[in-house]
Amino acid sequence: MIKLSCCIPGGSLMPEGIGGVPVSPAKQIVSNCRYLLDLGYDCTECAGGMLAELSPEEVSYLCEENEKSSLKLRAVNSMFPTDYRLADPDAPQTEYLARAEKLFSVMEKLGIRYPIFGSGAARAIPEGREEEGRKTLYGFIDKIADMAKAHGLTLLIEPIRSSESNIFRTVDEAGEYVRNLGRPDVLLLCDAFHMAVEKTDPNVVSKYVDIIRHCHVSDAPKRTSPGKEGGEPEDPDYIPRFAAALLREGYDGAVSIECGFDDFRKEAKESLAYLREVFSYVKTVEFTPIRDLIEEPVYIKLNTRAIDPKTTSAAASGKVFPASPYKEGLLAVLTAKKGETLTLTLGTEAVGFAPSVKERADEKKLEVNIGGCHFSDYVYGESTNKPYFGQVKDDKGNAFTRLDLTVKEHPHQRSVFIAVGDVNGVDCWNEFGNFGYVRNEKVDEIVSKSAYASFRVRNRWTDGAGNPLITETSRYTVYNQSEACRALDIDVTFTADYGEVRFGPTKEAGPLGIRVCDALREDIGCGRMTNSWGAVGEGECWSRPAEWCDYYGAPEGVGPMGITVFDWRKNERFPTAWHIRSYGLFAANNLYFKGGFTIPAGESINYRFRILFRRREMTKDEISDRFVLYTLGEV
Repeated sequence: MIKLSCCIPGGSLMPEGIGGVPVSPAKQIVSNCRYLLDLGYDCTECAGGMLAELSPEEVSYLCEENEKSSLKLRAVNSMFPTDYRLADPDAPQTEYLARAEKLFSVMEKLGIRYPIFGSGAARAIPEGREEEGRKTLYGFIDKIADMAKAHGLTLLIEPIRSSESNIFRTVDEAGEYVRNLGRPDVLLLCDAFHMAVEKTDPNVVSKYVDIIRHCHVSDAPKRTSPGKEGGEPEDPDYIPRFAAALLREGYDGAVSIECGFDDFRKEAKESLAYLREVFSYVKTVEFTPIRDLIEEPVYIKLNTRAIDPKTTSAAASGKVFPASPYKEGLLAVLTAKKGETLTLTLGTEAVGFAPSVKERADEKKLEVNIGGCHFSDYVYGESTNKPYFGQVKDDKGNAFTRLDLTVKEHPHQRSVFIAVGDVNGVDCWNEFGNFGYVRNEKVDEIVSKSAYASFRVRNRWTDGAGNPLITETSRYTVYNQSEACRALDIDVTFTADYGEVRFGPTKEAGPLGIRVCDALREDIGCGRMTNSWGAVGEGECWSRPAEWCDYYGAPEGVGPMGITVFDWRKNERFPTAWHIRSYGLFAANNLYFKGGFTIPAGESINYRFRILFRRREMTKDEISDRFVLYTLGEV
């Protein structure tokens, strides 16, 4: 849980709101910390300038008062004066280290955990001596980190805007330094003021939340108190977006106001109310559908608010729907009429057909279940030449797709797969002649939530000798839906990590391929092909561009079942042409019908598709509505 804190005025070395050390700093610390705690702050903070010069008697007084009633001091900022030259090889570092040692000793006695290494001007690298300066500064950090550790403290590196410092100016720069340092006693602080000035996306905290231990907030550009009455921040939504990013990532450290105050007591009170609002989870969300919804996954983006990670449901109009935190908002599986405004009250009920993904590492597969029933597996072992998703089944075990590893007719067409027949001249579709392999390198980001479940794979495509051709990174997602209609979303990114890649104009290409079960085939089964333009059968659908294509039938003893595939509006040369055949192949293929293309070295291309596996008939209008919801949405 996030703790709210405030830095008391005095002893600050920041350019704005410079506060000299009070005549009686110890009494000021006690008085102001207790005022903040009485207001309801969880903890407090002060500047190093207030502690570093205390007499032994003042330190004893502070310790006595802290023992009577904890001042809950958590962190100390402004460790070093601006005239110190911490990165100068010729500077008197012994003096600087002595100041740090005294400060850390006082902090240990008071139970203050985090010294903050901001001190932008003091840590600046001398002009013309960059290499020496960095080496000196890094060495100095190691020394004070060792000293801090000896006192039971954890040093925090603070990124500071470029106008104040020429090193550790961004969260990424400081975060990567801390990550590479690999010391559990040297971690990271994030300051919303500096981030806002540097135009940093607040979602960057997601990369470093595991090493962030403290945060600062104030309004840019004047470093005023957050939520100040009459204040005019440059970006009024920055702190709310920063708060939402921290909440989404489950950050459980402190967020402390560090600013220049005009009226400390008045503004501290106002800011606490403001921070309590922005650092809290949203309770209700409104949504108005643009089409009729029937168990439709919907993403509701909330830039400035966050969803409680424990959320599993959303209730509206007497109905309860599956819901989960997702990206920068909420993903809910909704049923509603077009134009019907839903006020969704978020809760923790178990509802619907919760999906799950379980890794079976010993079997080299990921098991996907929906509502406790087996839906499919993603198989990535080297027993086959490329991974595949399949066989896809309904709750009763009826198969939508074919999976027969001994079949002789097009044996490489396995259920649902990603493949291209000409990758720099290598066939990564068929499995004869000059064919290549797709080998899994990594499985990660396995998520099983109330509304959805997903996983990500990283695969390396090679030629027959194992030489790498391209990297494929794919995410597979399923939703909390009944077997009447279930969606599988596939998000595929090809990256030319090994040099320029040419996808040739071959018929044996997708990148998405599906092989329908024999009962749905048009030639020997009961299936019928249609597309978004109203075409019917292989003769009208094969090779034709269309936003979606459908393969539907009602096998004897099974009943209605169909597979529908949506192309995404941002896919390469949308809408795709379809390589859809009466013998059961169902593939999205621009390469054969629209020509090949090149991915320059180091660049990527992304494809997204949604596949509906349904156990009921759908009208063309309903399929079109679902397509619009998919292609205009952000799920």
